[in-house]
Amino acid sequence: TIGGKEVKMNENQEREIFITLKTQDNRLTGFAGCNSVSGEFTLEEGNRIKFSKMATTRMFCPDTDEPAFLKVLEMADNFTVKDDVLSLNVGRRAPLAVFEAVYIN
Repeated sequence: TIGGKEVKMNENQEREIFITLKTQDNRLTGFAGCNSVSGEFTLEEGNRIKFSKMATTRMFCPDTDEPAFLKVLEMADNFTVKDDVLSLNVGRRAPLAVFEAVYIN
């Protein structure tokens, strides 16, 4: 979900929105709905997280959740993990985005 709303794929979308957080080198990779996304993240005590050096490819795709997704990465300052669910939050408000883990063999 983004902003409490379920994210659905549009006809012009080639795959689902996702992020992969690689803790060994603090890198983020993913797909924002239209463009690939990459960057860095920093983890701090108290489940604090900060995303930085974010970059995307530059394709134009109307009617995707990409702008809202990129805003989440800009605003998020903390996270929670419960079972296989990651929530990115700002302050103590409702989650900005909620991701469900998918395991790939």
